[in-house]
Parts: sequence; structure tokens; C-alpha cells
Amino acid sequence: MDVKFWLGYLSEWLGVIAVVMIAGTSPLLRKIRRIEFRFSRREAAFALTLFALIFFFAFQVYDNNLLGFLKTAAGAFVGGDVALRMLIAVIALLPAIILLLARGQPLKSTGWSKENTRASLMLGLLLAVLTIFLRGKFTPLLKGFTEEKGSLLLVLLILSLAEESIFRGYIQLRLMSYLGTTWGWLATAFLYLLWQLPGRAWLSHFPTAWPEVLITLAQALLLGWIMRKSYHVAAPALYRAVAAWLMVI
Repeated sequence: MDVKFWLGYLSEWLGVIAVVMIAGTSPLLRKIRRIEFRFSRREAAFALTLFALIFFFAFQVYDNNLLGFLKTAAGAFVGGDVALRMLIAVIALLPAIILLLARGQPLKSTGWSKENTRASLMLGLLLAVLTIFLRGKFTPLLKGFTEEKGSLLLVLLILSLAEESIFRGYIQLRLMSYLGTTWGWLATAFLYLLWQLPGRAWLSHFPTAWPEVLITLAQALLLGWIMRKSYHVAAPALYRAVAAWLMVI
């Protein structure tokens, strides 16, 4: 991959960091309410248990023929492997929802705080517009796009909302409460990188796959950092969905 390829990603990431830092000085984001847990060690244990459960499930989808019907179901959507990952993410979100209901915890404990919604949506939309601008996609979007690409955007949005609710919402908030903000953020990024392993040939083809691994890790760190600033899933999910979609169109 040439220098232009890496400069494209680097300029986007630096642009996102700059916008989030500038937005952090606004009165709206200054009112962000942080989320802490009284029994942080117990919450971290639940978060890691959830990850182990969904990680095992993801491997089974790709390796167990009994779950082959999910691959067939994914064929009804646009996006191929992206659609399959969307279905996996939506199903993986169910145990988190069950844990919330069984333990009587509010939605804000998974990064869906009502108080932070407006600020997070505004930040997410701002990052989406910035990404469109940095990738020079304003003109193609103004000309319109096909129904297929519109459907793909919906698939990516569902995927992003589900995975960000699990990782940045449920897992990261609990690990940050137990390990501290920095270590919880880094640990979640590492778990998110592991989550990408099922269905990918990274380990067996690392000499050629390392750029994808590096990009995924950088994106995990960036998404987690956005979550640290917004304490709401909407901002990282919107940015991630639009950024992934623009890679296609």
C-alpha cells in the first residue's frame, strides 16, 4: 500500500480528533454526564463474561454448520460478509439486553443516556460530515446513489449501533469504571480487535493482512476515545457507519 493510502486514513483520524477536541470545549459537551458503577469489579466481570460468550458464538457461526442458516439469511441483505456480521452483532446484543433486564439496570449503563443524547448526535453528525468532506465525497453524494448503496448504509448503521452498544457502551463503560479511564479504553480496543478474528484470515495471512489489522486497531482506539468524550453510543456509531459506507461509494 502506498503513502497516499496511509495519508488518507491519517488525515481523517487527525481531523476527527481535532473536531472532537474542539467540540469538547463547547457548552453542550461540557454538560456530558459521566457514568460510573458502584460495584465496578462485579460489572467488569459481567462485561468480560459477555465478551467471552459472544466471541464463542461468533466463531461458531463461521465454523459450525448448524448455524449455517445465518449465512443464508445474510444473503437476503446487501453487503455479503458485512450483512453476516450485522446479524452476528444483533444476536450478540441480545445477551447484553437480557443482562440489563435481569439486573434491573438502565439504558444509560450501556451508553444510551438520555441526558447525553443530543450532544452525542450532534457530534456524530459533525464527524460524519467531516469524513464526507475529507474523502471528497460531497459531489458524488449530491449526484445521488443507488438503492443498493442506500441499503448498504442501513446495514452498516445497524451493525455499528449493535457493536458500539456492546463494546463502547456495555463493555468499555464497565472496564473504564474498574480499570480506570485509560486502561479500560485500551482493554476494550483490544477486545474489539479480537472480535474481528472470526471469519477473517488475519493469523494465517498476517504478512499481507497486517495493514487491515493496524487500521482496525486504530479505529477501535478512535471509536473508544470518542466514547470517552461523549459517554454515548450515538457519536461513535454514526461516525463509524458513515466512514465504512464511504469506502464503498
